[in-house]
Amino acid sequence: FLTYDFPYPTNTGGKNRAYHMLRYSGQDIKKYLFSFVRDDGWKNSVVEMEKIGVEVVGTAARKKVHDVKNILGLIGGNSIFKTLYFSPSILTDLLRIIADKKIDIVHCESFYTAFYISDEISNLGAKQIFGTENIEHILYGEYAKKANLLLKPLFNFQVDKIRDEEVSLFKKTDLCIAVSDTDAKEIKKYVDECEVIRNGVDIDEYKFNLPKKKGGAKLLFVGNFSYFPNADAINYFYESVFRTLDSNITLTIVGKKAKDLKCANDRRVKVKEFVPKIQDEYDNADVMVAPIRLGGGTNFKVLESMAAGVPVISLPQRLEGLDVKDGEHLVVVIEGSDFKPKLENLLNDLELRKKLSINARKLV
Repeated sequence: FLTYDFPYPTNTGGKNRAYHMLRYSGQDIKKYLFSFVRDDGWKNSVVEMEKIGVEVVGTAARKKVHDVKNILGLIGGNSIFKTLYFSPSILTDLLRIIADKKIDIVHCESFYTAFYISDEISNLGAKQIFGTENIEHILYGEYAKKANLLLKPLFNFQVDKIRDEEVSLFKKTDLCIAVSDTDAKEIKKYVDECEVIRNGVDIDEYKFNLPKKKGGAKLLFVGNFSYFPNADAINYFYESVFRTLDSNITLTIVGKKAKDLKCANDRRVKVKEFVPKIQDEYDNADVMVAPIRLGGGTNFKVLESMAAGVPVISLPQRLEGLDVKDGEHLVVVIEGSDFKPKLENLLNDLELRKKLSINARKLV
């Protein structure tokens, strides 16, 4: 199982998905992990992988995004992501591990590790899985549309490369996996079959609390803000919605690089880059806001909020595959101009929040 970041702690959506796929993939299966890492913190988490029956057999330091070689690579023959993640020496290490451990299946989780899908692995008798988390060329295509006019040509150039590489990998692998039916439909434009494994959370890990306050005033947003869809979401919400709300309403933002956000200096905004127990944040929140405009797939924090009993108000972009209904499990905002009135109504309507909370927990 190849991951682009060490799967524990599960403080990002990608790590969350990878950890739980490994955890629930069967007790009678020998599971080995090879992961890209960004620092030495992963060493403290090896024991957590051993607890779920996973042996860590290798790691590789991911190249720095701002390295001069990578910047020059923006105009080269590969996408920036292939430049960051692919290395012939790492492929050699993987081939040795596959041969030594007599591996039957190599699962490349995400586009970033799928660059190792290859004929060399097939020649060793192993089947290969491409586990997608997004359709990356669509995700970055959306980002390119919002780019500065001077940078747009460079971004579009990269999007074209990402599309070519991603489609080639769809065709080369033995099995593609998607997180939603919508993503699977896109993949099936290029291959005949694609399995869907939806995101989920372990409800035993989230204590359910029914809303009790008549007038809610505490908003919560959770995410990894080095991931541009999350940064875009909170910047949009802060500028377009939060600044227009009554002064008694507060916003708590939890996640990596949250202190770098523009809104961090607002006295009504509480910023926390790390919390020891995310359940405490859900316990203190009246409403979870999910204003994510970019990307596909599903948002783990929406599922976690629903499991914990926190009513959710969301744009529709990251609700794929959740089978949620507006007004029954959460509040969906279609038009941006509706965000403020729908949010204010949700905060002021205790019975609506109770109804959404109960139904959402049952669905999760």
